[in-house]
Amino acid sequence: MSTVADRPQPRGIARLRGLELQEYALALVVVALFVTGAILKPDTFPTWDNIRNMLTQASVIGVLAVGMTFVIATAGIDLSVGSMVAAAGVFGGIMVDPEGGSLLFIVSAIAFATLMGTVNATAVAYGRVVPFIATLAMFSIGRGVALLLNDKLPVGLLDLNGGSFGDPAAFSLLWFGTGRVLGLPVSVYVFLGVTVAGWVLLNRTRYGRYVVAVGGNREAARIAGVPVRRVIFSVYALSGLLAGIATVLLCARLGSASPVSGNLYELDAIGAVVIGGTSLAGGRATIVGTFLGVLTFALIFSLMTQLNLSTEVQQVTKGAIVLGAVLLQRPESRW
Repeated sequence: MSTVADRPQPRGIARLRGLELQEYALALVVVALFVTGAILKPDTFPTWDNIRNMLTQASVIGVLAVGMTFVIATAGIDLSVGSMVAAAGVFGGIMVDPEGGSLLFIVSAIAFATLMGTVNATAVAYGRVVPFIATLAMFSIGRGVALLLNDKLPVGLLDLNGGSFGDPAAFSLLWFGTGRVLGLPVSVYVFLGVTVAGWVLLNRTRYGRYVVAVGGNREAARIAGVPVRRVIFSVYALSGLLAGIATVLLCARLGSASPVSGNLYELDAIGAVVIGGTSLAGGRATIVGTFLGVLTFALIFSLMTQLNLSTEVQQVTKGAIVLGAVLLQRPESRW
């Protein structure tokens, strides 16, 4: 029996066209920001080193934003991804010997973040806790766990598997953060791989149609046979899994795991998703838009840094951009 999620939906096609137009517009914004940066700081902004640095720093937020796209597509929210990054990094760090293998750190960090995401998933899908409250609680739990695990101290990871800054051994932990393949950082390939996988999952699978259907009209999706609770459970678990991957990229770049890392990463991820065109009201999602949203944020903050604007100004700008993007979505919301 066909379901609502499987049948052609003219309104969906119209929404898709709207999304495509928004993606094209955002792509133009990315180009305009790059040109603006090149004009204002011609000696430093358009250089390959700066581009590579922007992409490297965007990789962590980009991976988080892909997971956030699936959560928001179901009309949910995940405020705990930054705390997951901090807690999972410290947990992975204390699980390995200072000169041990990087694989154990990677597995431990990803598994711990996935476990935290699964707790969110259980609370929201089966405990029927409002996503904002469930993930806000996990935000606090994650920060507390990160501080408790190693007595508020960071964990050094420089020597895992023979890694070192400047010339990390292949497949050492630092290689994932500072190593390069064909001139591009390894972390950028990870970000691109996650983005492509997210796009395929959302746009080319029945699961992706279920995610959008649940966010569009949960009751209609339930009547049509969509396993609503399992879909909601899966998106929060997926967000935790991707937070674990982001943890590995961040710790690999820094060479350590800090209990205060990941601060406000949830705002960056949500901002990139909303700017990209995914609706906070659910039922509409775009991975391409999220990718462009991540690039937009990276360009804006690289430019502000090169213009020597203070961190406070950057924070105000970040909040204003997110607020503006939400206000632009308001006419389509169900309030």
